[in-house]
Amino acid sequence: MKYQKQHTRLKIEPCHFSPQLICIWLSVLVIGLVAGFSGCSNEATVANNNAGSSSEETFESSNSSGRVLTRLFWQDRADGVVYAGDLSLQESEYKVSKSQIENFPEFSPAENDLVQMQVARGRLIVAVRDHSDGNKSSGWVEINTGVEEEEHGDHSHWHYAPNATVCSSTLDANQGNPAHVYRYGNYIYIANDKNNGFTQLGSPGDTGHESSSAPSVAKFFRGGGGHITLAAVADRIAYSTWIDRSGDNAGRVDVIDLRSQSAEPRYSFNLPVGGIHGAGACGNRAYFAPANGVCWVNCDFDFAENSDTVTVEHLSLDEDPSGTDYRTGAFESFQDHMLCIANSKSGRPALCVINATAPQPVVTRIPCEDLEDGLKLSTVRGTSLVGNRAMAFAFAEGEGLTERLLIFELDPNGDRSFDDAKLANSIEVGASKLQGHFGHHDITFLGDRKTAVVTNPGDGTLSVIDMVNQRVRQTVDVGGQPTHLICFGESM
Repeated sequence: MKYQKQHTRLKIEPCHFSPQLICIWLSVLVIGLVAGFSGCSNEATVANNNAGSSSEETFESSNSSGRVLTRLFWQDRADGVVYAGDLSLQESEYKVSKSQIENFPEFSPAENDLVQMQVARGRLIVAVRDHSDGNKSSGWVEINTGVEEEEHGDHSHWHYAPNATVCSSTLDANQGNPAHVYRYGNYIYIANDKNNGFTQLGSPGDTGHESSSAPSVAKFFRGGGGHITLAAVADRIAYSTWIDRSGDNAGRVDVIDLRSQSAEPRYSFNLPVGGIHGAGACGNRAYFAPANGVCWVNCDFDFAENSDTVTVEHLSLDEDPSGTDYRTGAFESFQDHMLCIANSKSGRPALCVINATAPQPVVTRIPCEDLEDGLKLSTVRGTSLVGNRAMAFAFAEGEGLTERLLIFELDPNGDRSFDDAKLANSIEVGASKLQGHFGHHDITFLGDRKTAVVTNPGDGTLSVIDMVNQRVRQTVDVGGQPTHLICFGESM
């Protein structure tokens, strides 16, 4: 912000003003000028952090409740709802102001499951499955987070509305019982499993109707089948998978032109192994998780290939002591690398790191040899801590066992190659509540790059993690079974 200085000439007649009065008048003038040009003061910071009240009221409220650090959203499997909660810090104590989301639909855990969710452009998309194969009420709920970023050059002010609200719901018998939700580039993608396709959600502004209540623009594409996983690259091309382990659709991948007016795939090809249950994108490549190992292809942006000409590469994740190949189920794309978990029935789990954009990618395995028998790895996430330290986090889970958050240092020597990645530490966390695909821990990272929050579904708690010193700072009781977790917004 630029300020224009105005110069005013003051003429003071000595015969009308005493020296004492002149001093008082000048003091008042100086105080006014300081207040007028002080910029982003502490009071303004607190006020911007809690938009909607007057500055005085917000300042008093913030002093009593602490400064908001971020807004958390977590799924409660016990209640079948998504809760919002502002995480704040008051005198070294963390607090979470748990609240209902306005107009959130009522779901019964006996009839519906809340599955994956993603946030983009201040909107949170939550996918919903039903227990009737998608024939009753499945689809997604779109939530306005109530958090807005106001950019100020080298910093931002974050405004937090009092409540998050539902701006649209797409729930009926025609949405194909989605399970997976992805964010790639500028879009969120929902896999409509029973419809053999997926929905791309774009900004309401794409049609000139950007507002806090307008729903995202939805476009359906055919591709994939059964239990669909998806990789989309550069808002141009998507690879959608089939779950089949045998038959014509075993290992099948459909290739879709996201810029085309046609909703049909351009062509399909097959991996050498079926049972695909994971997909991801890194650089200009798509990666897939079949029944063993990892497969990848170069992206065909010109759609010049066909089912006979596509080159599919395969990477082994190693064999367990019984000779069975390790497998993975999901990818995390991080700094030109793919991170994934390798589990098997008889071998020790490992974090696998793939230099995904290299001419010939290779797998670096970091085995977890000292884990208690029965623990399996899940939910790998990558992030950069302060000082640009590349780190990965994964949970070691097992019913009735002491569960842990594993901390991996990906680049100890700082050469931007993760081939020296290592397991650096582990932290004891609360209990999971594993029920099939559900009940896992989750983790989300705050914008300060020093703090994380994890869910403990079996304990009904959230734990605040100091990632720099690698310890639990505090555990907050929120009740229920908190599972999937995401945060949006930062502190001032």
